[in-house]
Amino acid sequence: MSRLIIIFCVCALRAQASAVDTEVAAFWEECLPSLPEPPADDFYRVKSIGSSPKARDAITELILQQRKTGTFTSPWIYQDDPSLTPVVGGYWVLTDSTQTPRAVMRTSDLKTLPFNEITEQETAVDGPALRRLEAWRSVHVAYFSRELKPRDKAFEETMPITMETFEVVCRGG
Repeated sequence: MSRLIIIFCVCALRAQASAVDTEVAAFWEECLPSLPEPPADDFYRVKSIGSSPKARDAITELILQQRKTGTFTSPWIYQDDPSLTPVVGGYWVLTDSTQTPRAVMRTSDLKTLPFNEITEQETAVDGPALRRLEAWRSVHVAYFSRELKPRDKAFEETMPITMETFEVVCRGG
């Protein structure tokens, strides 16, 4: 069913890539029969969310506890790259700080707004510490500034932000 594995790790090292890829592929194959429908775009992504090992593990646990049901990115980061572009009905394998697969996630909705139009209605999908708009803005201004710099772009108050909501569809042992 899946023809291609595309790896996307936010701030993660790719040490021992082939062993990680093998473990992720085996996890995906194990979960495949339990998926509610085939991938909308015929492949799956691999994501680790967080800027440090401690943050990645904390965010992974929030997602597994369903206390974080969405994340935010920008088309300025993923434009023209199918390995980064979220798609409704698309799947991704969530990995922790050691790149161990923890769950298969399904993107259930996407919404794109200018950064300065994000409200607490949108931030409600983030982890508990970032649901208040002031906290969300502070963390995400720093995140987008850091992520856009290598792309020769700069954070802007009106830049497009994509809110991706997701659901856990298969959990690791």
